[in-house]
Amino acid sequence: MKAPAFLPCLFTTFTLAAGDLYVAPSQSRAERLGTKNRPFATLQEARDAIRAAKKAGDTGAWTVHVKKGPYPVRETLVFGPEDSGTAAAPVTYVGEGAAETRLCGGMRITGWRETPDGKWVADIPASTNGAPAYFESLFVNGRRAHRARHPDTGFFNPWAVEQAILTNANPRAEYGQARIRGRTGDLAPLAGTPKRELRYAQVVVHHKWDTTRRIILDFDSASDTLTTQGAPWKPWNKWQTNSLYYVENVRAALDAPGEWFYDGCNGKLFYLPLRGEKPDRAEIVAPFPGLKTLVSLNGSPATTNVVSHLTFEKLAFLYTDSPRRADQVGKGFIATAVLGDPGVPGPTQFEPAQAAARTEAAIMADGTHAVTFRDCEIAHTGEYGIWLRAGCVSNRIERCAVTDLGAGGIRIGDPSGQGVKASSNRLTTALTPFSSAFNVVDNCIITRGGRFHASATAVWVGHSHDNQITHNEISDHYYTGVSVGWVWGYRGSAAQRNTIAFNRISKIGQRMLGDMGGIYTLGTSFGTCISNNVVFDVDSFTYGGWGLYPDEGSEGIVFENNLVYDTKDGSFHQHYGRDNVLRNNILCYSRECQVAVSRVEPHRSVTVERNIILWERAPNFSDTRYTRSTAANVDWKNNLWWRTDGPVDFKGMTFAEWRALGRDVQGLVADPLFRDPARRDFRLRRGSPAVQTGFKPFDFSKAGVYGTRAWRRRTQDREAAL
Repeated sequence: MKAPAFLPCLFTTFTLAAGDLYVAPSQSRAERLGTKNRPFATLQEARDAIRAAKKAGDTGAWTVHVKKGPYPVRETLVFGPEDSGTAAAPVTYVGEGAAETRLCGGMRITGWRETPDGKWVADIPASTNGAPAYFESLFVNGRRAHRARHPDTGFFNPWAVEQAILTNANPRAEYGQARIRGRTGDLAPLAGTPKRELRYAQVVVHHKWDTTRRIILDFDSASDTLTTQGAPWKPWNKWQTNSLYYVENVRAALDAPGEWFYDGCNGKLFYLPLRGEKPDRAEIVAPFPGLKTLVSLNGSPATTNVVSHLTFEKLAFLYTDSPRRADQVGKGFIATAVLGDPGVPGPTQFEPAQAAARTEAAIMADGTHAVTFRDCEIAHTGEYGIWLRAGCVSNRIERCAVTDLGAGGIRIGDPSGQGVKASSNRLTTALTPFSSAFNVVDNCIITRGGRFHASATAVWVGHSHDNQITHNEISDHYYTGVSVGWVWGYRGSAAQRNTIAFNRISKIGQRMLGDMGGIYTLGTSFGTCISNNVVFDVDSFTYGGWGLYPDEGSEGIVFENNLVYDTKDGSFHQHYGRDNVLRNNILCYSRECQVAVSRVEPHRSVTVERNIILWERAPNFSDTRYTRSTAANVDWKNNLWWRTDGPVDFKGMTFAEWRALGRDVQGLVADPLFRDPARRDFRLRRGSPAVQTGFKPFDFSKAGVYGTRAWRRRTQDREAAL
């Protein structure tokens, strides 16, 4: 019998039994029963049908088959505790493949027409409230296009910077009015730009390990000076003349194919096409305004009423926005007279936050237990890909591609430390309802991150313990590859017993930021093991660019069986820490120094034993930057040292003099006999003297993803594209 026309869908009049449900796009509004022949049109309908059946007492397992096609998402799809399965009766949402079944938070921009100067122009579409939609990302044929930027590539250094601390009396708050003076000609595209257009432009500053985005309030072409307002600089992370900066969304900077410009004053978008692109054949997508999260797993850690036993498989989650920083605008940092109508959205003001901690994700989870994402793709995000935030336990992210990210890839834990109790003995072990622990990220591809927030990390583990980050391919990020711990110094930390193993981490930093590394740790981390990783091609624009980087207060960590090569500032660098172990690693070809320890402490900082350390055209220990490495309380044992282009030098000492100090008494200076180190083949040949030191060869070819040839080939294809 056909449903009456006024019913939104027929399933509301039936009691469904556990089993298989079906979802397919573009179905009529009548007779949507969730069956194979009469499928639901959205995941929300399937979720609500299961919710109603559970409320009626059904305790069976459910599988929702999501057919191929695009599924527009205009508001966050929320799963609560009432949508949970059980270990015996899970709930699964499975697509037909991430390339086929796509949840899309984007809106297609149409109506493009060519201008006489070769650009394309279209009207800015309206948002749901009727105002012009505002967005800071645009995707053309699946490619993230660059906003009109100057310079087109690279950065400028300021000629001078200054900040005045001002006070806003209502509400009373301090803020900084910062100025950048450019070198002659650097800021030429800003000359003649009307002030009303500047409110849609931004200056982006990279300083040490952070980035700042600010609206340009004014530009004085006579002195080449631009003015911004925002939070006062942190004393440890100021803008300096060696900082990097560029300007974005300036009309005169729309000069390179593939760039676009948001003309907020006139309600237009402009795009300068790449060769071969045609307006009638291009798919141009912008994120739906304000939609920063596609899926929210919304459990309640405070009540232990959690979301559990859900699986999402073979689905793609595409296109999210970067949220406007209205929280900062509202604190008196930016005058209303400058912004105009405060109800009209405008450009991001983003103040520094290490690892882009004040950002969200396309998939957000709180109070989530035993939830799995498998064979999914998360791409074209405004910020992070997936965040297992507070109270997330025993979840799995497996064989997922997390790519083209406005910020980073995957986060575990809450940077606020909610529910984490500090302890005077430096160890926090209590599992509270807010703790995130025992999560697994395995066999994932996490690439092309930091496209909007450059200071984000590929994988971040904060106040969280007993997690496993294994067999992932991590590449093309501008800050750290994997970051573990969120406590500075020797005080209570929840980041214990985390395993970072068999990951392949490359193309990190890319001279965009400093003070970063392939793998970075903070705070006490007893039982944490960082092993069998391959880390290479790590670079920074100032200091930093290390392979393995235990930072402030790192303690109780074992770094073992890692291959690290082609880093800028050291294969291993410990700022300060206690009783860490660097054992049985291959550390090669750092450009500035090899192993560094920054601080002399009364306790043993680190044991360095049974490593192979090889280099050329660089010192062993830096004579300038890390002057304390040879004086630090380090236990050097059984290492093999070799320089390919000259004698091995221990900061002015011969090896015999180094040993006379009680350092590396059983160590060797000898060619380790790698098969072909010039071509980065670090397998040992027969007869290598490394075995005399107790070095145990390990198979570093096992690092990275595993599985089908197609999945492994996907990493090779991405690497070739880079």
